[in-house]
Amino acid sequence: MSERQASILLSDMLDSIDAILEYTDGMNFESFLGDRKTRDAVIRNLQVLGEAANRVPKLSRDEYPEIEWMRIIRSRHILVHDYAGIDYEIVWRIIEVHLPPLKDALQEILNNSK
Repeated sequence: MSERQASILLSDMLDSIDAILEYTDGMNFESFLGDRKTRDAVIRNLQVLGEAANRVPKLSRDEYPEIEWMRIIRSRHILVHDYAGIDYEIVWRIIEVHLPPLKDALQEILNNSK
């Protein structure tokens, strides 16, 4: 896979994060739980995020060990295969704790690859 294709996948990851953060802006956990459309949109974008991460070539992933690639990919697998057992507290923690630094890392990678 070419570097261009890897950068497209990284951009897809960043787009998914941006969408999630936009959808949940101004929300707290309780309002998130009470908004089915937002929960569904967030879950869908977490799936896209994980699928794009999974498609980034291993050589490209190895260049950025600061990104927890396997954690992102595993999260996607859990959401896809155990959709009935989604733990929204974990989803909220991903939104609040893990996505902002991942967004920063992806932006830096993409800015440096131009």
